[in-house]
Amino acid sequence: MKYVLDHTDKPYAKLFEDISAIPRGSFKEEKIADFVCSFAENLGLEYTRDSANNVVVRKPATPGYEAHEVVMLQGHMDMIWNKRPDSTFDFEHEGIKLKVTDDGYLMAEETTCGSDDGVAVAYMLAILQDKSLKHPELECVFTTAEEPGLYGVQKFDCSQLKARKYVSMDGNLEGTSLLIAAGAANARFTKRFQREVLKDAAELAIQVHGLTGAHVQFQERQLANAIKTVVRIVYYIRKEVPCRLISLNGGSQTTIPVDCTARIALALEHMDKAREVAQRVLEEVKFEHKESDPNMTLSLSEKAHASPAMPEDVTDKVVTLLRLLPAGLVDTSLVFPGLPISSFSLETIETTDSSIGWFYRPTSAITSKMLDMDEQSRLLAQLFDVEYHVENYFYGHNVEAGTPLYNVFDQVWFEQNGEHIRPIGAHYGNEIGFFLRNMPWLDMILLVATHYQAHTPDEKLDIASFDRCYRCLVEILRRV
Repeated sequence: MKYVLDHTDKPYAKLFEDISAIPRGSFKEEKIADFVCSFAENLGLEYTRDSANNVVVRKPATPGYEAHEVVMLQGHMDMIWNKRPDSTFDFEHEGIKLKVTDDGYLMAEETTCGSDDGVAVAYMLAILQDKSLKHPELECVFTTAEEPGLYGVQKFDCSQLKARKYVSMDGNLEGTSLLIAAGAANARFTKRFQREVLKDAAELAIQVHGLTGAHVQFQERQLANAIKTVVRIVYYIRKEVPCRLISLNGGSQTTIPVDCTARIALALEHMDKAREVAQRVLEEVKFEHKESDPNMTLSLSEKAHASPAMPEDVTDKVVTLLRLLPAGLVDTSLVFPGLPISSFSLETIETTDSSIGWFYRPTSAITSKMLDMDEQSRLLAQLFDVEYHVENYFYGHNVEAGTPLYNVFDQVWFEQNGEHIRPIGAHYGNEIGFFLRNMPWLDMILLVATHYQAHTPDEKLDIASFDRCYRCLVEILRRV
């Protein structure tokens, strides 16, 4: 492979590139887990691996640190596979093609670069192999399937851990520590049906694309949702002319959807009216989101003969339910102004020959509210005779600044960078909540290198921050 980073005295940089050559999408972490286990074996370190491919590697304390409390370092091995629409990149079989930009960022050609959470994996591997470091006993925890909703860690057995201190490395902004994060219900709506052939029906494909998009944590930006926009168009077409839904497809998990396509069956004589309504509704939504989504685009295409469609009652239930389901910001924090506390995320929708389903995420930093939002979703599903199934729940966390580990972090960061740590909250879930729920005695900090546009092909890692945060981590371990 072709290396692009400077590896001089930076083992973590080389290791980041090494793991970038290994396909490691969510639920497809076998190869990266193999790599981590072989890495541990070659170093003569003890490790465990569970059925979900979560791996724990243990490194003994260096001389003089045997009596210090055990420290857990933790991050997830999976990354979001996302590429530009015209890219032919094959995530299953190709390594990420990294590049360094003129302004000091690490990116990938045409795809996500995997800084989320490859930085954590590279840091842990570098610390495991470096015999010159001073530190207490370490438990390096490499988890799986975090991105779709913390699926891997749900199968993790915390009883195997001895740690009293915990450094999480899954975030996006250096010099901060995460005090508030959200929990969610990872839910799925499903409606099954038998298709019907409609005589003399034409087909109209309605695609909305070019939206801004972002990680679902950024609900305060109030971005347009491509799925909701397409459903709104279909809803208003149905108020003007009879039509049936053939399919709805679009979105990307953990991302506010930027692209969605509906295919509808209707009489040819109603095609012009449907086009007119579609254009009118798109312009309304575009005006409503003129600051956030200026590049929103509508594409329409016709076919003379429609594919078999959903029954009328199924079309009505699906379209109406999707119109009623909230998607976006619910409320914000009074402690951290502008920080979302609760939201609903409609992230993906997919149609098969016999069903339509969509992934939906009621999210809140307040557990009772998250569970109530989940119940609201369940009630709406019952009203429209649609299946609603929660695949798993995960929980947020609320912790205090000023703990012993936090103070060490703050002192080291100030000495190295001239700034104090900033406590923050964020509207995403990560594995911190799981570990604190199961190990409430943990003294936790979040230490991360700055990266931007996670989960998109514009993802970029600040290389200077990558260096700073590793230096900080090494010094923290020396002092605790």
